[in-house]
Amino acid sequence: MKVCFVSSYPPNRARLSEYAQNLVAALASRPSIDALYLLADKSSRSEKLLTENPKIKVFRVWEADNLFSVLNVMRYILKIKPDIVHFNISFQSFGSNKLTNLTGLSLVFLCRLFGFRVIAGVHTLGEKADLEKFNLKPSLLNRVGILVATKIILSAQTVVVLVRSYGEFLKNRYGHNGVQYIPHGASVDACSQTANDKVILLFGHMGPHKGLPLLLSVFNELNQEGQGVKLVVAGTNHPNFPGYLDEFIKQHPNVEFSGYVPQEQVAAVFKKARVVVLPYNAAPGTSGVFHLACGYGRPVVASDLPEIREMVNDGASAILVPPNDPGALKAAILTVLSDDEVASEIGEKNLSFAKKESWSAVAKAYEDAYLALLK
Repeated sequence: MKVCFVSSYPPNRARLSEYAQNLVAALASRPSIDALYLLADKSSRSEKLLTENPKIKVFRVWEADNLFSVLNVMRYILKIKPDIVHFNISFQSFGSNKLTNLTGLSLVFLCRLFGFRVIAGVHTLGEKADLEKFNLKPSLLNRVGILVATKIILSAQTVVVLVRSYGEFLKNRYGHNGVQYIPHGASVDACSQTANDKVILLFGHMGPHKGLPLLLSVFNELNQEGQGVKLVVAGTNHPNFPGYLDEFIKQHPNVEFSGYVPQEQVAAVFKKARVVVLPYNAAPGTSGVFHLACGYGRPVVASDLPEIREMVNDGASAILVPPNDPGALKAAILTVLSDDEVASEIGEKNLSFAKKESWSAVAKAYEDAYLALLK
């Protein structure tokens, strides 16, 4: 079976590239997949990404915010003639420009038009997002654009969602019988232990919805009380919010802003954390950071948002607090920092959850979806 996988990919950052790196490696190990053609975004970064598996063939054929990239992607797909075309997408996968994203998503429809079997792995749903928290006005034009984008994605025979409730929403609203839920996936490090130092970790690509100002306020209170805590903000600006971190870095010299964390250093960052905090005021989809924390057996404190709560209902563990509530956030963080038993219990549950939703299990679920389409 030949698979074309369309996605952003490292050394590019965000836009689901890190997710793609993990999933592609796991997919290449599946026995029914003979070749995996990765149609990735072009990169100006100096880092070289080596793919050891000979099944994986990487072609840098599109670039963010380029309206004409869609033509090159389609040209490669027509040349390769894959058995399956798999899109790894969100509503902002193809850049920061609305028209570019809509044009990029049109590839799903174009591939169907040319008779290919198409799977769309959808990480976010614009109709479920609080647009204002992502710097988008809830205008009629934006809502119509989101509706059109959703309809384009639903032209795929199989639509995979990473949030279970999103699947129910699409089935009930649009009557698409090919919608199915496949978990996000997690790396597993069974050697993880509770960290001794009082290190608070905020990890990811930073933008307004991540709740950084709230966490900084709580951290300053803890410091003033002499709690002896350390805050690490690991990650860089989200590409759609360039320069977002600049003022925070200037104003908070007592916080460690470590910048982007390469894949090979992620484990070390998480293992030093006593607690991973997700103080989000909105979640555009399931949390990749929560899954990372689970894989390293880290305790989590998170905002009580539907997408986060769904993970907890599925077996992950976290102390959930109301969004934008500094008092509740502070109390939850102190609980994990001061109580070894609570920290250990949450961490162990998260590690068990990660084992259940490992990348190999997720790749097997996608392989089954491919084979079902071929039948």
